[in-house]
This record gives sequence, structure tokens and C-alpha cells, in this order.
Amino acid sequence: MEHAGILLSLFLIFISAKLFNYLFQKLHIPPMLGEIAAGVVLGAGGLHLITETPVLNAFSELGAMMLLFVVGLHTRLKDMLKIGIDATIVATLGVALPLALGYFFILSTGHRGTEALFVATALVATSVGITARVLNDLKLEHTVSAKIILGAAVADDILGLLVLAAVTGETNGHIDVYKILSLLVVAVLFLAGVFLLGGRSVKLLKSRLERLKLEKNEFILSMSLLLGLSFLTSFIGMAGIVGAFFAGLLMAELEDEHLGDMFDSMYEFLVPFFFVMIGMKIQPGQLFSGGIMLVATVYTLIAIAGKYIGCGLGAVRYGPRVMNFVGLGMIPRGEVGMIVALIGLNMGVISSSAYAVIIFMVVVTTLITPFVLQFVSKYGGVK
Repeated sequence: MEHAGILLSLFLIFISAKLFNYLFQKLHIPPMLGEIAAGVVLGAGGLHLITETPVLNAFSELGAMMLLFVVGLHTRLKDMLKIGIDATIVATLGVALPLALGYFFILSTGHRGTEALFVATALVATSVGITARVLNDLKLEHTVSAKIILGAAVADDILGLLVLAAVTGETNGHIDVYKILSLLVVAVLFLAGVFLLGGRSVKLLKSRLERLKLEKNEFILSMSLLLGLSFLTSFIGMAGIVGAFFAGLLMAELEDEHLGDMFDSMYEFLVPFFFVMIGMKIQPGQLFSGGIMLVATVYTLIAIAGKYIGCGLGAVRYGPRVMNFVGLGMIPRGEVGMIVALIGLNMGVISSSAYAVIIFMVVVTTLITPFVLQFVSKYGGVK
């Protein structure tokens, strides 16, 4: 019976995601929001038809990994190297400005320093999955703006990890400098290995598989890299989707135009689970409780302005159109902010009202980004 319940949940999520996706397209609303809406309807904020389980979370993670893998397939390592320094600057400014603004604002509302620091940390990391899906839907993966956003999101993930480690240590009464430096060194070594050895290694592996005369050797190699690199990035403390993105980057070095077609069906099946699960975490009742609306609204405006200004300034040498799109593309916090909020709540560092403030910000930045990017790509131009 337990297996039947899991299969029913998967069925309801998939069918609902496709139905809402179709309806939102007909209404000229970004279809990704339809999948999030499906999650709200199915979850605790709606009909209570489905609850989170390890199996559903695993499907969600696989969906996010497949999304970033496919985005990586449309990007080249040499293009990422060209914008590496700029992407790092974008990420650094996009971390520092929201963190500082959020910290001082929460302090001004009467919260203690440790709580203000943790609430500000939820503003740090961009949810690359949200923007990556929009870029993919709008067919903008090849633009300069998209490459900077994706590169910055990788650097953003590393910086966010370091900030979270430092803040968690401060909350516990001591900062483990050795742990923070170790995370940084391991992350940098991983990135260096991918960029210096990755392309040649993948071509060598492909030639070896061809000699073995295995059927669908590109698929075998792709899935091995996707799962293997996702595991490695998770193991060293980064998000697994970063490893999936690098797997796509490496497979793009083969310049096989059929690879994208090979994963179309898997993309259509798995990716909706990621966005539906985001929607299932949203409980509208939390967003309007306890008289938090004013604080939550200002906090959300800081979240938007901090990323838009900080990340936009980081791309200043590319001109106003790129600055504008990069700043907007780095706004969504998505599941990243929710994770930080949950950690803080479980540690007893933040109050339930502060948790609701973070969730409000996450929901708003997640929902507005597809609309804004769609509008800018249509009327403002993207470079």
C-alpha cells in the first residue's frame, strides 16, 4: 500500500504540473509558475492531497539536476572561462550588499544580532534553478547575460556556503576558520579540475566507450557525469545541482548536436517535480500572520534591490542592458532561502515571525522573476 501511495503522489504531481503549465501558457503567464501553483494546490497550503516524503524530495532533486544539466549542455567551457572574473565580481557584490542591508534592517526592527545575521544570510544565495528554467523557456541560454548569471550562480553558491558556515559558527559561539578555509580550498580545486582537465577527460572517456562498442555510450557517459559530479559537489558542501551543471558543460565539449534531443523526455518528466515541490512548501497562511507584513515587505524590497544593484554593478563593463538583465536574473532565492530559514528555525536562532518574513521574501522573489525576465526579454532586449 505504501508503494501505491507513492505512485499516486507521483501521478498527481506530474498530471497537475502539466495541466497548470498548459493553463498558464494559455493565459500568457510563465508556465513555470503554473507548476509552482500546482504545488500550492496539492500541498499543505491548498488541498492537503500530498505531503513531502523522501521519495518526492529525491524526485525534486533529480528534477533540479536535470534542469541544470540541460542548461549546461547549451554552454561552453571556454565561454564560462571568458566571463569567470566578471561572474565572480557579480556574485561577490550580489552577496555582500544584500547581506549588509538585510543585517542592519533586521537589527533596526529590534531583533538581536545573531538572529539578524541569520535572517540576512537568507538573502545571500540565488536560486539558479528558477532563473535557469526561465532562460531555457525563453531560449536565452546563449546570451552573454545568461552566461554571466550562470557563472555568478556557481560562485554565489560557494560564497553562500562560506557565509552560512561562518554564521552558523558565530551562532554556536565560535567560528571554525579551518572549516571555512577547507571548504573554500576544496571548492576551488574542484572548479580548477573541471576547467583544466574536464573537456579532454570527457573526450577520452567517450573514445574508450566507443571502443567497447556500447550502445548509447553518450547517454551512459552523460548520466555517469551527472550523478557523479552531483555527488561530489554535495559531498564537499556545495549544491548537487552545481555538479549537474558542470556535467552538462563537460558533455557540451563533445559538440554532439543530438545530446539535447536525447534528454528532452527526461527533462519534461523530471523538472516539473522540482517546481511543484517548491510550491508545496508555500503556505499562504504563514505569509499574513502575526502582523509581519510591513517588515516582510521592506525585507523583500531589500532582497530585490540588493541583488539587482550589487549584481548589476558587477556587470557594468558590459553595458546597461546586460547589467539590467543580470541584476534581475539573480533576484530569486527559491529553495535556497527556505533551507537557510529552516536551519535557523531548527537551531532556535530565529523566531517563527522571522521565519515567516524569510518565506514571504522567498515566495515573492520566486514568483516575480519569471514575469520580469519575460517582460525585459520581450521589450527591453537581451544581449
